[in-house]
Amino acid sequence: MGARSKPTTPVSMGRETPTLDRAHLAHYTMENRELECEIIALFLEQLPTTMAMLKTAARPADWKLAAHTLKGSAAAVGAARINALAIEIEKCVFGKDRKAIQELLTALEQAVTQFRRAASRIYG
Repeated sequence: MGARSKPTTPVSMGRETPTLDRAHLAHYTMENRELECEIIALFLEQLPTTMAMLKTAARPADWKLAAHTLKGSAAAVGAARINALAIEIEKCVFGKDRKAIQELLTALEQAVTQFRRAASRIYG
């Protein structure tokens, strides 16, 4: 019998997942710092709208769209912790996993704050 994997929690994600994987972003921008700055700025500009969509979703389809959008955009820019949380959020059943969703949204808000700080330190 195989070993069971530990469930991913917001706390364990915080320890295991980087806030900003600059190497990931640099790989896709061919280390073009100006392009990295532009991509990060666009992500940060869109982030409040996506977060609001998650918090105000009235239907499962709205919820899934917001979570999936966040998952993809975070992955693209190297926002690894935000991406990991979005993956977990997308797995939640809208309207049923209320406690888990609230914990994940709280962790997501913290991850967004940490990402903004990290991006500011690196890209100004």
